[in-house]
Amino acid sequence: MKENVGKPKELWKVLKSIGLPQKSFSTANICLKTKEKISFDTKENAETFKDFFNNLAEDLVKKLPKAPNVFGDSSTSLYYRSKELPTKDFDFSNVSVTTVTNILHNMDPSKASGIDNLSGKFIKDGASVLALPIAQICNLSIKTSCFPSDCKIAKLKPIFKKGTITDPKNYRPISLLPLLSKVIEKVVHDQTQDFLSENKLLFEYQSGFRTNHSTEFALTFLSDKILQGFDNGLLTGMILIDLQKAFDTIDHEILFQKMVQIKFSKEVISWFKCYLSNRTFLVSINDKLSNRGYLKCGVPQGSILGPLLFLLYVNDMKQAIKSDLLLYADDSCILYQHKEVKVIEKRLNEDFSSLCDWFVDNKLSIHFGEDKTKSILFASKKKVKSAGKLCIKYNDINIKQYSNVCYLGCILNNTFSGDSMALKVIGKVNSRLRFLYRNSSVLSPALKRMLCNALIQPLLIMRP
Repeated sequence: MKENVGKPKELWKVLKSIGLPQKSFSTANICLKTKEKISFDTKENAETFKDFFNNLAEDLVKKLPKAPNVFGDSSTSLYYRSKELPTKDFDFSNVSVTTVTNILHNMDPSKASGIDNLSGKFIKDGASVLALPIAQICNLSIKTSCFPSDCKIAKLKPIFKKGTITDPKNYRPISLLPLLSKVIEKVVHDQTQDFLSENKLLFEYQSGFRTNHSTEFALTFLSDKILQGFDNGLLTGMILIDLQKAFDTIDHEILFQKMVQIKFSKEVISWFKCYLSNRTFLVSINDKLSNRGYLKCGVPQGSILGPLLFLLYVNDMKQAIKSDLLLYADDSCILYQHKEVKVIEKRLNEDFSSLCDWFVDNKLSIHFGEDKTKSILFASKKKVKSAGKLCIKYNDINIKQYSNVCYLGCILNNTFSGDSMALKVIGKVNSRLRFLYRNSSVLSPALKRMLCNALIQPLLIMRP
């Protein structure tokens, strides 16, 4: 192991090979069930995944109820009029060779290549030669509001999540895009991000995909809110909302309408229209490729611009509710505090119903099944037994209340004591200690110390 000091990737490979507990599954020999038949044929399975991913977003949108048309273009316009919008529309500016050179130098050489097979190492090592022509391509793209067609082809690799291994829905598609496309995206992303940040246009409590924001930012706000409520004798009701394939079901026309309200220029919107249109993908299993699939909605997975476009899409969600709203990308929760449970229940029901209308109008699907969307009532230890229960409903669907919920990787219990989180960390520590004990006879004291620092100490000082 000494030869792998300073090489985390290689060190973790060695640790896993000798039995470090892990959650992984090899997709080298995927078998899928289609029409009551198990297929081991790589090409056939690639086609099955292609058909599944191709229709997934459309199938979800088709299942949505009839749109109430409460939160359309006019309501979004009113929402943004209450903000201090810039007087001048946002336009892209030409990028310098120096900027492109810095982007290329900062590229991860281990980045997997897209369908063009150009590796990160090749692009990074050739930065001094490639920077000028790539800068010219970026500026031509900006000038013509056109994104190169060859950069719109994604290579999808299915990665198993959990559940039945023969069901395509239990696999997550990892999207590999041509690295040149990411350079162009990075240029556009940075300019767009600067415009949004300088004009403070992004929702204040959106913590995902933003500089100087993180899960810790959201969790700190939440904990301060709940604990201050305890000090003031208040209960806190919370609904945690889970969305199904939110990035994949974004409606492009709705997104472009929102861009108009945020003061994007016609040329910028035209560029994004070209960027999102006519995108295709091929599923890759063991280097065997499917036929092309087509992305008719959503933002491209694995892209640099995709997360930022999603933030723009959900940026006006707050217009639907009066309660506090916390967002971390597509993880959303609403909170309301009061001394009486019935008052909290009434407000949360009203806001949740309104928020569901907003989701339907924006063609986003809430995941009600499998206890995905849930509620919790936080109360001090003195009040928790007498606090009562929340009855949250949407139409005929009851939102189940829990005494413990997982939010952004942390387990929160209804008294906010931290006991559940501590037990989770202790369980992980014990698992890794058992691994070290089993291998202690072949480890020197120095290696034991190094492995304890690498495997156990992070669990005690960081959120798992």
